[in-house]
Amino acid sequence: MTAPTGVLRRIPFLLLLALAQISLGAEWAESSWFAFAPIKDTFGPSVLDGSRWVEAPTGKHGFVTAKGERFVFEDGTPVRFFGAQIGSFSRDQLNYAVRRMRRQGINITRMHGLENLNDRNSRTSFDYSKEGFDRLDYLIAKLGENGIYIILDVHYPLTYRFKPGDGIPGLPQGGPAPHAEFFSDKVAGIMHRRMADVFTHLNPYTNKRYCDDPTVALVEILNEDSLFWGTIAEPFRQELERKFADWLRTKYGDDAGLRKAWTVNGKSPLAEGEGLGPGQRISLLNNGSFNAKFFQARPEQAIRGQDQMRFCLELEDKYWAAGVAALRQAGVKVPISATNWQAHGFATRVHMLGQSRLDYIDRHGYWDHPQGEGNLKWRISTALFHNQPMVKAVQPDQDTLIYLGRGNLVTEKAWEQVLGLPMTISEWNTCLPNRYSLEGTGLMAVYGLLQGWDGLLEFGYFSPDWRDILGSGSFDMLANPPQILQFPAVAAMWHRQDVREAELIAESVYDKESVFGLDDDRKPVPIAAALIGKVGYRFVSQRREPVVKDIRSYWDPDKRIARSTTGELVWNASDGFVTVNTPRTQAVIGFLARAKDLSPLQAVTLRSSTNFGAVYVTAMDGEATIESARRLLVTAVGPARNTGMEYETTAQSSPLGVPYSHLREAGKAPALLEAVTGQMEIRSRLAGQLKAWTLDAVGNRVREVPLTAKSDTVILSLQPESKTVYYEIATE
Repeated sequence: MTAPTGVLRRIPFLLLLALAQISLGAEWAESSWFAFAPIKDTFGPSVLDGSRWVEAPTGKHGFVTAKGERFVFEDGTPVRFFGAQIGSFSRDQLNYAVRRMRRQGINITRMHGLENLNDRNSRTSFDYSKEGFDRLDYLIAKLGENGIYIILDVHYPLTYRFKPGDGIPGLPQGGPAPHAEFFSDKVAGIMHRRMADVFTHLNPYTNKRYCDDPTVALVEILNEDSLFWGTIAEPFRQELERKFADWLRTKYGDDAGLRKAWTVNGKSPLAEGEGLGPGQRISLLNNGSFNAKFFQARPEQAIRGQDQMRFCLELEDKYWAAGVAALRQAGVKVPISATNWQAHGFATRVHMLGQSRLDYIDRHGYWDHPQGEGNLKWRISTALFHNQPMVKAVQPDQDTLIYLGRGNLVTEKAWEQVLGLPMTISEWNTCLPNRYSLEGTGLMAVYGLLQGWDGLLEFGYFSPDWRDILGSGSFDMLANPPQILQFPAVAAMWHRQDVREAELIAESVYDKESVFGLDDDRKPVPIAAALIGKVGYRFVSQRREPVVKDIRSYWDPDKRIARSTTGELVWNASDGFVTVNTPRTQAVIGFLARAKDLSPLQAVTLRSSTNFGAVYVTAMDGEATIESARRLLVTAVGPARNTGMEYETTAQSSPLGVPYSHLREAGKAPALLEAVTGQMEIRSRLAGQLKAWTLDAVGNRVREVPLTAKSDTVILSLQPESKTVYYEIATE
C-alpha cells in the first residue's frame, strides 16, 4: 500500500530519532540494573492490593448493558473495565492466577478463537471436546467468584479450521476459510450454530448457561476480521465475484447498464473478458488499492470502487445482523460488538460504519508489533522491530491515521472511537523487545480516561505468575515485568477515574454518501488533538459540518507539546515524556531525565538522571489527595532486559523509515530491571508523621528507608541499592 503523505513527511524526523537513540546507548550501558526477584503472593494485607476496586462475586448488579456511550449494570450502576487477555493454565495455576488478577485490579479478561472447544480430530465443527468445555467452564466459575468478568469471542476466522464433515465446497479435508463467512451461507451457518451451541452450554460449576451468567459481560461476533482487509483465496474468491456480479445486475440490469454507469470521461474500467454477459466475470479491486492516490491516477475506477465498498458493507451488515440474531435467539443478553479490525486505507471508515450499528465499538492495536519470523512464531529472539519510543511519535502536521504498529497507538485508537457508543480496546500492547515497551501501560490508561474509553485490556496475561526471563514472545506481560508492575498504580487511577474525561474537541463526520468518498480519511485537526480532548467518528444521516474547536492554546506544533483541556495531562513529544497531574495520581512517563523541572506537578517534584521509565505517586487512602493521604504508593519502574541481552541494528529499513533492530542475543535469566534513581519531593500535610519502606514485588515491606521531612514536604531518595520499584509511605 502506498504510504500516506503523513508518513513521508515524518521520515526525516524518525531518522534523526534513530541517530539520537544510538547516542543514548552509553546511558543505558552505565545505568544501575538489578535482578528482578519474583515472589509468590500470599494474599496478605498490602498497599498493592487492587481487589478494593473489584467487587466480588460478579452479577451483584445484574447483567452489563449499553446505555448511550457507557456500560452500566441492569440496576444502573456504571462500570468501566480494566484487564488483560488470559492464557490457558492448569487448574492449580488458574486458581492462583485469577486471585492474582483481582489483586492487580483486573476486573475483566477475554478469550478469543475458542478452537479448543472442539476435539482435535472431530469430524464436524459440532463435535465438541468435553475437556475443552471443562477448562472454559472452570475458568468462568473462578472468574465469577473473584469478581472478574469475561469477553467471549468464539471465532477467529483467519485461523479457525473447519472440519471435513462440515461440507464446505472447496474444503473436502477441512481447513481455514478466511473472510468467507461474509458471503458463504454455508460457512456463516456453521459459525452461527456454533456460537449458539457455546452460549447455550450449561456450566456445571455454576449451573448456568453462558448466556445466563452475568460473568460473561460482553460478546464479540468475530475476532479481527473484515471483508475490506486482505485477500480472498480461491475457491472462495470466485463465489464472492459471482455475488458481486449478481449485486451489479440488481443495480444496473445488464452489461450495457453496468458499462454506462462505470464509464468515466469516456473510459471504461472493465478489462477484456469482464462484464455481466454470459461467460464473463467481474473481478474485485485489491483491498490495498483503496487510497486516494490510486483513484486519482485511475479516475475510471471511481464508480467501480464505490460500488465495491457498498457491496462489501452490505455483506458485512448482513453477517453482523445474522450474528446478533443468532446470539439473541440463543439467549445472550449483554452488549454485542461486531469485530475489532480495520480495512486498508480509507475503506476503514466504511467498515467502521458497519461496526457502529451494533452495541459497542471494540478495537485492537499495537506499537512496534514484531515483524519477520518473530511475528510468525512470536519469538523475541527472531523478531524485527523498529525500537522507537512511542512517546516521541507525535507529528505536528499528521492528519491521517497510520495502522499496524506504525502510528502512535494512543492517538490512533482515540480517532477510531465512534462517538455516542461505548468503546473498548480488548487487545493492545507496546511490544517486546522494544526497549521502551513499558511506556504503554500508563499512556493508554491516562489517555483512555481522557477519551472516556469503557474498557482497556492489555495483551496479555499468558503466564500464571512472574517469569524470571523476558520473552520468549512479545506479548506476555508476566514476562515483561515493567508493564505488569505498573498495574497497582494504573488500576487505582483507572477505577477511580482520577483523570477526568475531556470535552469533545473534534470529530470526523460522514453521512451516507460522503463515507463512500474516494478521499483519504483526513481529520479536521492534527491527529495530536487526541492528546488534548475527545475525538472520534460521527456517522450521521444528513451532511453537516463537524465539531472542531480551536486547539491553539493547548497545542504547540513547533515544540510538539499537547496539553489536555482538563489541565491534567501534558504530552511533550520533543523531550519524550508525559506528565499526569491529578489530586490522587501524579506521574511522569518517558524520558525521566529530560522531564526535570519542565512540567512541575502539583504535589510532586522528581529529579532523576535515569534515562527512561515511569514514576507514579498514588494516594491509597480512600478519597484523600496526595497531600492529605495517610498512605502513599510510589511506583518507579525502569526498563527490563535479560542477562546478556544485546541489541543490534540491521540494514533493513522498517516502514517508519528507520533501520529495523533485532536481538543479537536474547539473553538468559534472570531478567534485570533498571533502577530509577534520583530524588522525589512530595508535599504532604502529614509530613512529620510519615515513614517509608521498600516493598517486594507483591507488596510486602522489605526495609525502612530514610524519609526527610521539611515543613509540608517529604523527600524520598531513590537509590539503586534499594533494588525495588515500590516504596510505601505511610503514617504507620
